[in-house]
Amino acid sequence: MKMFTGVSGNVWRMGASQALMMTVMNVNLTNTALVGSLLAPSPWLITLPVSIQFIAVMVATIPASLLMAHFGRRLIFLIGVLMVTIGAFGQALSILTESFAPLVISSFLLGLGQGVAQFYRYAAADAAQGAEKAKAVSFVLLGGLASAIIGPEIAYRTVDLLPNSLYAGCFIVTGLVQMIAIPIIWGLDIPPVKRQKQQGRPITKFFQMPSFLSGLIAAALGYCIMTFLMTATPLQVVDVSRLSHEANARVIQWHVVAMFAPSLFSGVLIAKFGVGKILWAGLACYVAASMIALSGTGFYIYLGALIFLGIGWNFLYVGGSSVIANSASPEERGRVQGIADFCIFSVVATASMLSGMAHSELGWAVMMMIAFAPIFLIAVALIIGKPKLTNQPA
Repeated sequence: MKMFTGVSGNVWRMGASQALMMTVMNVNLTNTALVGSLLAPSPWLITLPVSIQFIAVMVATIPASLLMAHFGRRLIFLIGVLMVTIGAFGQALSILTESFAPLVISSFLLGLGQGVAQFYRYAAADAAQGAEKAKAVSFVLLGGLASAIIGPEIAYRTVDLLPNSLYAGCFIVTGLVQMIAIPIIWGLDIPPVKRQKQQGRPITKFFQMPSFLSGLIAAALGYCIMTFLMTATPLQVVDVSRLSHEANARVIQWHVVAMFAPSLFSGVLIAKFGVGKILWAGLACYVAASMIALSGTGFYIYLGALIFLGIGWNFLYVGGSSVIANSASPEERGRVQGIADFCIFSVVATASMLSGMAHSELGWAVMMMIAFAPIFLIAVALIIGKPKLTNQPA
């Protein structure tokens, strides 16, 4: 395949590290809410361990960037891997001791490591030259596809690995999986991060731009809807519908495939049809996901709904992120994307936190109906903002 030709050793290392990190994340998406349902002292705290990971990602991104500029990427990447490893082992220990607080603390530590890993794609881009930068980023993001196969397999095949300690085994295995990244990252040889002077327009100017706002709303609320529904899915599949852990793993597995597989062609679609049409297509996928989920219960209902949810997330997040990036000049892009990510993950963390409480108090069907509110807001933003990229149709 052309995508794999001319890929440097550094890019291969970043792609492998991304796959290992995403494997850990997928195990967490599959099982952490279920662990929360066993250990949380109150129903509204069930999804706190998942929510705290999103908060940690948000907290880690800016400090990680500054630390990389001072100490170099390899050292900070290694520290991130150690955080994830310790966090995964800590999650297992919290299950063995049947203690909720250590689960939350360990999940926060794991999230910090995930925040560091957000820079893998930028490191790959810096390791490539000219036109190869886009290929390098795409190659790293393809690690998400590999993890979509590996993560859920670990999640259900090791769920009862340790006798009398449901789920502990899978987190021990994820800790061991993450340790594989240590020698991979150790061999990195990439240029140092270049410090840039703050230039360009004030951040407040961007929030006065309809196109930028529509892109931000599409990305943030699109991510919000996906997280709100996905976080509750294991609770619905296993605790309510009483399906197997394998069924839960398969639903999450194909959901993650649907999230990342469109990245192989979403850029081409945006270039051909315009970002506006792709954002509307993502919104249509969300409507389809909600309608399928409202049509009944059962494995294939959940599977179909989560597949459409994954595709919709990709179109809205990739499309919205493209609009955000296109709104800024090169010297402004770092600041603007940093603020945008902060806004996005703030909304995502809130959605994840509310997901467990909503599922416990209101139920699956009501959650699907609630999702139509942000879907409507995104539609309004697209109509008013008319997002588009430079030299492209709306």
